[in-house]
Amino acid sequence: MSVFIKICGICSRKDLEQICALEPDAVGFVFYPDSKRYVRPEQVAGWFGNVPEKIRRVGVFVEPAAEEAEEIARICHLDVIQIHMRSNDWKLDRPLFEGLEVWLAPRIGAAPGKEVLRAVSPAPEILLVDSFDPEKIGGTGKPVDFETALAARKQFNIPVMLAGGLTPGNVCDAIEVVQPWGVDVSSGVEIEPGVKDIRAVKQFIWNVRK
Repeated sequence: MSVFIKICGICSRKDLEQICALEPDAVGFVFYPDSKRYVRPEQVAGWFGNVPEKIRRVGVFVEPAAEEAEEIARICHLDVIQIHMRSNDWKLDRPLFEGLEVWLAPRIGAAPGKEVLRAVSPAPEILLVDSFDPEKIGGTGKPVDFETALAARKQFNIPVMLAGGLTPGNVCDAIEVVQPWGVDVSSGVEIEPGVKDIRAVKQFIWNVRK
């Protein structure tokens, strides 16, 4: 079974079009205003005319209000809502998200138990295991600890998307150790925050699929 590939933190139409030509499985857009890779939903909606239907559109949020996430999903015709948690106490019911997948990124460094999956009801389809930083959420470039990610995959018993500091140079090692369902890259294929290095994106995808 092939490893699912998501290219995240896309901030321009040009980058999006070039990345889609490389045929990843998903493209991601950050709708968290405090992020260096934040994009307005109205911008993103205007870029999607040439995105093939087989490439999933993922919106990245940090503990959003349900109504806010639902509105952005509608505007941008998202397939997936990816939610990052600041704490292990946040909750979200899913009645507004019929037809959408929900991926959950708890703060693994805070040693959550299986009950963290109940933050989203019904349970999320994918668990995103990102590197832990007490000050920042996602896009830090800080490498995820492979052993921690492997332990999380075994503990939670749902498909795991591995993120955090992945690059074309280390992604094969990460896959070998963790054996994730998917891999998610943002800063590891950038020239600067929000500007993708398309050659690095191409190399990343090729390395995963070889």
